[in-house]
Amino acid sequence: MESQLAQLAGGAFVEGRTREGLAVYGHQVETARVVVQELGGSAILADEVGLGKTVEAGLVRAELAARGRGDATLVLAPAGLVSQWRDEWRSKFGWMSTTHPEAGASITMLSLDAAKRGRLREAVLGRTWDLLVVDEAHHLKNPRTQNFALVQAIHRRHTLLLTATPLENRLTELFSLVTLVSPNLFGSYLDFYRQFILAPRTPRNTAALRALLARVMVRHRHQEVGLSLPAREVTLLPIELTSAERTLYERLSQHLRAVYAERLAGHGNLLPILTIQRELCSSPQALAATLAGTDWLGGAQGDLLALARAVALPAKARALANLLQYLEAPALVFTEFRATQDMLVAHLNAGGIPAAAFAGHHTPPERERRLTWFQHTPRGVLVSTEAGSQGLNLQWCHRVVNYDLPWNPMRIEQRIGRVHRLGQSSVCHIYNLFAAQTIEEQILHLLHEKIDLFREVVGELDVILRHLEHRGRSLEGRLLAIAMTADTPDEVEARLDRVAHEFRAAQARVQWLDPPGLGRF
Repeated sequence: MESQLAQLAGGAFVEGRTREGLAVYGHQVETARVVVQELGGSAILADEVGLGKTVEAGLVRAELAARGRGDATLVLAPAGLVSQWRDEWRSKFGWMSTTHPEAGASITMLSLDAAKRGRLREAVLGRTWDLLVVDEAHHLKNPRTQNFALVQAIHRRHTLLLTATPLENRLTELFSLVTLVSPNLFGSYLDFYRQFILAPRTPRNTAALRALLARVMVRHRHQEVGLSLPAREVTLLPIELTSAERTLYERLSQHLRAVYAERLAGHGNLLPILTIQRELCSSPQALAATLAGTDWLGGAQGDLLALARAVALPAKARALANLLQYLEAPALVFTEFRATQDMLVAHLNAGGIPAAAFAGHHTPPERERRLTWFQHTPRGVLVSTEAGSQGLNLQWCHRVVNYDLPWNPMRIEQRIGRVHRLGQSSVCHIYNLFAAQTIEEQILHLLHEKIDLFREVVGELDVILRHLEHRGRSLEGRLLAIAMTADTPDEVEARLDRVAHEFRAAQARVQWLDPPGLGRF
């Protein structure tokens, strides 16, 4: 095995050394060895974000091909990542690919959505592949979806499922993913449930479960692989709201508390309240876009909409422009909302700061053009919605600005993971803007001071967050309840302290998923 892997780098694999575009690390070589020699060429590759699963998949394919078992390869990825896969395998391994499975090329790369439809589906299912690779494979966790049905129906000799989050909501998701790689490993669904599930998120017989997972899954964590990523330097930037913004914040917050109480008592939908509260912390533009299209705020809605529209430029936008002028370097700016994004791009460009938007509605070619522009524009700023927080490799950039903050810590970690990953050679600077004396400041205090989210990767963050759910209410729902029902800042602080305590306790409880040892369950 080692001699075949060595040939990929022209005769010698040296830890972290780049040769002809390929940088290889020990945990990646170990993954390829384990998958081919011990797991029969099929596995779930579940390394944490930023540890190079794309390279690991390439190493596995190269070794299978050297043994005559891995030539015809199909890669299925989210639409926004297909071009990245194509470019990475071309630059790192010298492999060309096609998007036409009927063309007979060695490597075909398609979006999972495209592969489900029409002639492409027929072509994908009409041949036998040596290797099937599925990126972001947690999208296959529900066996009742078209995604799962397609992957299950593909004829292939070997399967690689890539996901940093093999477990998101329930332990039964493990059964779904494992079934696609090794259909008989767990036996029937009923057998799996009886043997390994005590509660939806709590396993039983964990030693036996780990032993079975070791036969199908390889996982590495940042703290275990001996790689020292550059440090994260975090800067918190409090922004004082203008008088008009403060009036808007106070009046809308008071009204939302009343609506929340009514809906809670009547078991109504609380999600719109959460959305408006987050928009209020983002920009009046985002808030106005929602208020203009809803009517559930009653008689106060017209006045609130007028207040939002009266704020031409929020204080945060001015602060962002000042920060970017000071940095004089490329920066990746995140916001949750399209209206905020549009406002920021227009404001920055008007002030002489080159900026472009990156959003989910852009086509894959348009996304690729904007990413190319970003990489080659001095002082360029990419203002991204959550579409840019997953899958992209932007390690040539080392400045991230959180213009507004999701209330889900996993999404924040995904944002930072775009730049703080293998290949990053500079200290990563994270700038968090927040409106002073608002719920945004209090939640940032929880994330930054109480659970230290921004300074280092928090292992198994996705699983920890599931342990914080109460009676089906997500962490965001719990934070909303605190914002809507706590009567004083001290009460908010006390209740956030309890959340932080639960976070640390959950962090200790989920260690079953990662026992000591290099990447093996």
